[in-house]
Amino acid sequence: MQYLELSRDTAIGDFIAYIHEQMATAEGRTYRYSFSGSLFFTRMKERNLYSTNNQEIIERISRSGLAEIYHTCLV
Repeated sequence: MQYLELSRDTAIGDFIAYIHEQMATAEGRTYRYSFSGSLFFTRMKERNLYSTNNQEIIERISRSGLAEIYHTCLV
């Protein structure tokens, strides 16, 4: 079975990759990571990944090639 790669152009893809990188450092293991108000929330805003606009999110997911994976969530 082939692994599913979530693009860093999506919040969840960037979250997984970023946390994985941070946890490889001693300092990174001391932080708490979440989507709401912590270090990663600031990162999402800086990278323009944060949005409450459903159409913008749908377009981003589609561009990343993950529309079929998220289909039930996007409808």
